[in-house]
Amino acid sequence: MSATGAEVKTGIICGREILVVDDELAIRKGLRALLEASGYEVRTARDGAGALTAVRAKRPNLVLLDVMMPVLDGFSACAAIRRNDRDLPIVFLTAKDADEDQVKGLEVGADDFVSKGAVDSVLLARIKNAIERGARLAGNAAPENLTKTEADIYRLLASEIGRHFSVIEIFSAIRGLGCVPSDGNLRTHMSRLRSKLPSGLSVDVVRGRGYALVRT
Repeated sequence: MSATGAEVKTGIICGREILVVDDELAIRKGLRALLEASGYEVRTARDGAGALTAVRAKRPNLVLLDVMMPVLDGFSACAAIRRNDRDLPIVFLTAKDADEDQVKGLEVGADDFVSKGAVDSVLLARIKNAIERGARLAGNAAPENLTKTEADIYRLLASEIGRHFSVIEIFSAIRGLGCVPSDGNLRTHMSRLRSKLPSGLSVDVVRGRGYALVRT
């Protein structure tokens, strides 16, 4: 990708096209105005089915996705996108922001979860962070049998073989600073990752230091 129409920061080239998906026209118009004023290119879709069609037609640099929509809801659309594209950044923007909704969103492969009540500066920061994280993590190859979260963790650990990353470092790298670290949740992902690692690699954990990818 050339640097034209992109942002270059600390060696990372980040594309600027966002697909906004929401069933309310007023919200689509408002988000388009906000994002275009911030230098992004914007396409829109009014439901999950339209989002899938738009992604197939041209891959955006991020999908900003509502949850409660007709035809195909956001959770189902996210899961469908993930079956074909593990690395496309997806951020949910929704009024349905209870803890269980956020957990479900992350389980189906979202990168982040932002409330529609959030101020514009927070939304823009989370979008920028998601695009930059996606560009940074996608720079390292990961085994095809890994899920989105497993692949992101693998890429981070593989960036410095033998180095132990703390729980906070891992969550900050793969979810951003807005995500609250969960040691229990991370242990589940690590257990699944261990069972899928290529021969010659394993995950080492040291209490108080964190997780490292090591050669065996």
